[in-house]
Amino acid sequence: MSTLKNLAGGDVVSTTLRLPNELLKELKIQAIRAGCSFNTHVAMILKEAAGEELGGNAPAAQMEQQVNHQEANHHDGR
Repeated sequence: MSTLKNLAGGDVVSTTLRLPNELLKELKIQAIRAGCSFNTHVAMILKEAAGEELGGNAPAAQMEQQVNHQEANHHDGR
């Protein structure tokens, strides 16, 4: 993996992602309709899924909060 700088000056890592062909086609169509690049579109989807855009309300962020809560309770003997 190589690290690059994006236009905003932040670090960007180049990686390879394997996707089913039909999903790739659909994501490309969505990107065109959204008026952005495929890369930007996928990055926005992943950020939303991880909770960055939703203030921690996305499913992945909620799951992380539950795991952290369970671990804290486990360590407290609850």
